[in-house]
Amino acid sequence: MSGISVVETMTASASATSSTIGNVWGVADVPPRADEPISQIRLLETPPGWELQTTKPGSLLTAFAVDRTYSVWADTTDKNAGNDAMVEFTLGDLRSLSDGEVWAAPEPFAQPQAMTREEFRRHAAASC
Repeated sequence: MSGISVVETMTASASATSSTIGNVWGVADVPPRADEPISQIRLLETPPGWELQTTKPGSLLTAFAVDRTYSVWADTTDKNAGNDAMVEFTLGDLRSLSDGEVWAAPEPFAQPQAMTREEFRRHAAASC
């Protein structure tokens, strides 16, 4: 993995169907260190040796809100590692998880859902 970003989206108004991009948080492994791969990351915290990526002043995502939707993107520059991945979530989605469950898409471009860690590993292995 070479980067993770979280993009906040919010509905323009209560009756609107369009959304706008809000704050953004992103980190990158610059330069990528193949000898120290990372397999888990806590969102909104910069892993040791990684760099915080800012897009514009005043737009850094520092907390999650209940009335927002978030898209998490994982990307890699290693062409042998598979495709970049994205999953959307709300705090309600995460709060609905039982112990041992994760929120993930079973395949690229599918709707995210609750699944066990074992199901997640199986789907992840099948997509690489």
